[in-house]
Amino acid sequence: MTWLISSEQTLAAARKAGVDEDTLRLSGAVILTFSKGVVDRLDQMCDLEEADWISARHHPYAAAQIVKRGEFEGVGLTVLVPPMGASPLACLVEDLVACGARAVFLVCAAWSLGPPVAFGDLIVPSDSHGSDGTSIHYGNERGIVHAAGEVVNALAAACRERGVRHHVGGNGTCEALYRITPAMAESFRGRGCLCMDNGEASTLFAMAGEQGVPGGVLFQPYIGLSQGWDPGRLDERYRDTCRVQADVVLETALELVRHGPSGTLR
Repeated sequence: MTWLISSEQTLAAARKAGVDEDTLRLSGAVILTFSKGVVDRLDQMCDLEEADWISARHHPYAAAQIVKRGEFEGVGLTVLVPPMGASPLACLVEDLVACGARAVFLVCAAWSLGPPVAFGDLIVPSDSHGSDGTSIHYGNERGIVHAAGEVVNALAAACRERGVRHHVGGNGTCEALYRITPAMAESFRGRGCLCMDNGEASTLFAMAGEQGVPGGVLFQPYIGLSQGWDPGRLDERYRDTCRVQADVVLETALELVRHGPSGTLR
């Protein structure tokens, strides 16, 4: 298939601007997050350093806001803060895979659909439901896309090893936060969904299958949809859970490096 705009064009623009191959090349796992608490914990655990990569000078649409690199127990790690939303995430994941990333994780917050999920819990989405404007272009034509079982199992195992209260189940998708209705939320609950997001989980799962790399999502709730928006929820418990999310995804990345379906992710 021929695409009018592609990751290859973005990389070519970066090279033309003087970005060398060592700067573009990635190894090991990539963690995408919007959470300062997650970045700070990864900083602490992995001696991250700010790094050059594809910047807004080279990218037509979706350059990362923050790029950091480091190692964890000898495994390369790249941490990115991307633009929020499924569409920019899709471009960024294509760029990451083109540069050699061997696993991609999204670690952030989501909108809880209520019990059994409580604030401070972790959610490991096993599938993502609903329509969005991005994942359909990566093969999600039925409105449901499944995560790779190996990745879900590894994330859940890392939670169990730490005694972390967690839930494995579905995620619902709506790109318009202000247009989520009680009926929509109830419909997703009826399909086994524990939480909702704005299409990023569906997109990552669909792209992981298409691009041939392990892709996983680890959420914590920061909004209870039935309770409405309360910024007071972004409290010390939320920040503690960010640190736990970072620890869990690091352990999962190591597991996939050592025993992943593609052999090694180094």
